[in-house]
Amino acid sequence: MATIRFATVLLLTFLASGQEVSAPQVGRSNTPIPKLPVIDDKACPGKGQAVPNVQLTQDYKMYSSWQNNRRQIGRLKAGESVTVLDGVNVVREPDKAVIKYVGLDEQSLSLKVGDEALGYGIEAEASDIFWSKGIWFAERDEGVAEKGHCGFTSGFSLGGCTIDVVEYGRRDWWVHIKSSSGLAGWVLAARFDGDKHWFANFYPLCHYGED
Repeated sequence: MATIRFATVLLLTFLASGQEVSAPQVGRSNTPIPKLPVIDDKACPGKGQAVPNVQLTQDYKMYSSWQNNRRQIGRLKAGESVTVLDGVNVVREPDKAVIKYVGLDEQSLSLKVGDEALGYGIEAEASDIFWSKGIWFAERDEGVAEKGHCGFTSGFSLGGCTIDVVEYGRRDWWVHIKSSSGLAGWVLAARFDGDKHWFANFYPLCHYGED
């Protein structure tokens, strides 16, 4: 049965004066709602989890950085193989979700069925990150429903999805890659803008190395 679990997420909040780092602590229940944009550098595939020999299925532009001041440094062609080094989620507006199931071991956390939650994308361990009532938690990707559609046929109350994303936000997923020629840079792997979703080559990386 899928259950909600806590996750420690490194969040970088960009303020007018620069970057501020906030690292929510496991078990902490008074975390303020994060200021936007939220930059999560624990996105898949995760630092130290390099994925070699990823064959590209389309052309990509390669940039010096994922940040706004980036510049294009090259192009990658479909058919090339690259090594993916790590990833970053840039969340400009979180998803809105509703908790559908809370296991016995989570009931003491004050999260209840029907509570609203905010979603901040997928992390390195193929878990989606959420914030609700001051609590940061993570749910396995396969346990997250999208607008009532759950991948588990057993349904919410019988071991299916535990949370339902009812409204999509706005975020980009960038991956740090190294080309076969040795050039390292960043490519835009996915973009979510409300109901408009674009992603292609790199999504399976989120499930790389799962048991």
